[in-house]
Amino acid sequence: MSKAKYADCIVTLPIHKIQDTELMHVGADILNGFACAITYAYAFTTGITGLSTKPHVHDYDEAIFFLGSDPRNFSDLGGEVEFSIGAEGEEEKYTFDKPTAVVVPKGVPHCPIVTKRIEKPFLVMAVSLTDKTK
Repeated sequence: MSKAKYADCIVTLPIHKIQDTELMHVGADILNGFACAITYAYAFTTGITGLSTKPHVHDYDEAIFFLGSDPRNFSDLGGEVEFSIGAEGEEEKYTFDKPTAVVVPKGVPHCPIVTKRIEKPFLVMAVSLTDKTK
């Protein structure tokens, strides 16, 4: 039997176990050349959220989304986040407790992300406009 014409359009996402949680990260290599990288994880404890403990820079644009996890009310973030933008020692800190997108142009230092308060897990999703795998 021949392969279906559009079978390559369906991609099973790789979910990775990291300590006591899971993370999904895909790039163009998994997305059939689609030129973006996406990281999808949940925040469920206070403290540093993600792997960046100090500011870093990319040579591509990135948007980081923070959304509530309740499918009937994801307008409730379920926590409070502090996001730093700017070079170390010169960073501006932004705090929010509502669903938010942080849009970071290429070349702009950003992070760390700190979860200040948590009532329930919330989604953190980064979409990077690159075909590179991080």
